[in-house]
Amino acid sequence: MNTTTAIAGTGLTIRPDEGTSEHLNNDRLKKTNVLGLVLAGGLSTRMGQDKSLLCLRSTNQSLVDHAQNVLSSVCNGQVIVSGNGAEQLHDVYPDCGPLAGIHAGLAYALKQRSVAGEFEPAEQISAMLVTPVDMPNLTARTLMLLIEKAQNNNNLAHFTGFNLPLYVPLHKSILQYLASVLRDKKALSIYQLLKVNQGQAIPIPHTVSVDEFVNVNSPEQWHKLNACSTNT
Repeated sequence: MNTTTAIAGTGLTIRPDEGTSEHLNNDRLKKTNVLGLVLAGGLSTRMGQDKSLLCLRSTNQSLVDHAQNVLSSVCNGQVIVSGNGAEQLHDVYPDCGPLAGIHAGLAYALKQRSVAGEFEPAEQISAMLVTPVDMPNLTARTLMLLIEKAQNNNNLAHFTGFNLPLYVPLHKSILQYLASVLRDKKALSIYQLLKVNQGQAIPIPHTVSVDEFVNVNSPEQWHKLNACSTNT
């Protein structure tokens, strides 16, 4: 049975680790201390309906539940969703695209760390891992690779050729940059975020298929994804 834990005073919930088909060592997971953020606040214009609620035939899960479950495998069970739902993290700067969701998630993560003074530093949230709701082929193993590579430099990091998934360290300077561009409604792209803040591009290992980074935006892409999943 799936369960969630409420975050006091926020109206949000954190989904615990429910497991995936990827087997990952528990001790290894506990060392990540990374907060997972699913971006699910898009308008889904091309899909014609809220794609976060579309159900995968292979797992009988909605895209948002699937994304939460995969993230929870590598984020020590700490996952939040940026969107417009009652139990989701709402944007401070609405209608500004994915940067607004990243800003809201980073502000939340920094606040959580500031009130966690009773915990040992090693147990506190150190970074945020951001994934879009519409990238269902991403695996826990690939996300773990990104975390491990990014933690070496403690800077923004992504895979070469793809802005998402994105590793975001809890730096106040990044939050300040995001707030500035969102207020001005200029340079509202992850590309500019990475460029201005010297984001690290990590080469995709040969063991990782680029199919993992495919977005599902249209009904045609959605039907193709489900047809492939039922034939594998």
